[in-house]
Amino acid sequence: MTNEIDIMNASEMISRVFKNISPEDVQNNTQLSNSWRSTVETISRNGAKLAAHSHIVDLKNGILLVEADHSGWIQLLQLHQKYILTGLRRKNPALTIASMAFRLAGSNAQLVDAVPVDMEKERERLQKRFDAEEEALRKAGYDTSLPSKKNPQEDKNSQNSANSTKLSPELQNLFDKFKAELLTNQS
Repeated sequence: MTNEIDIMNASEMISRVFKNISPEDVQNNTQLSNSWRSTVETISRNGAKLAAHSHIVDLKNGILLVEADHSGWIQLLQLHQKYILTGLRRKNPALTIASMAFRLAGSNAQLVDAVPVDMEKERERLQKRFDAEEEALRKAGYDTSLPSKKNPQEDKNSQNSANSTKLSPELQNLFDKFKAELLTNQS
């Protein structure tokens, strides 16, 4: 009896491992990693240390996942996030990098593929949430009607006299803008 053992040389093993990886993906990853280091190093004071204590883990759906070996480094990276994103976009115009996410070394946080959202269902969900919040405000004694565009002063006067509980003008303005935005996005 002979045992047949498949023996493969190292180059064949490497070829099998990397056969699904395109050369341009490898080149983009290398370029992005180099861009990361060179961009982060230009940050005044701590740039070299920031680059040494952080690296790119993944880029998916325009989100760059960055890992750092201490939460303090993550805070500094977040502080300089806009600067870093601008530098990376300039050095890698072919890549879409919209934002950054961070994880602490040793954690297994990952980026997931985005699931397309059915816009109509999302609008319905937001409308239900809005209606529930508006009802809660009404029950608490607040008038949630929008002022008319014809005579806003008249609407404000009628609202003020109808309500025993008044919102501050700043808060009322915020609620009015939020409601108008939701109604605009729904149509």
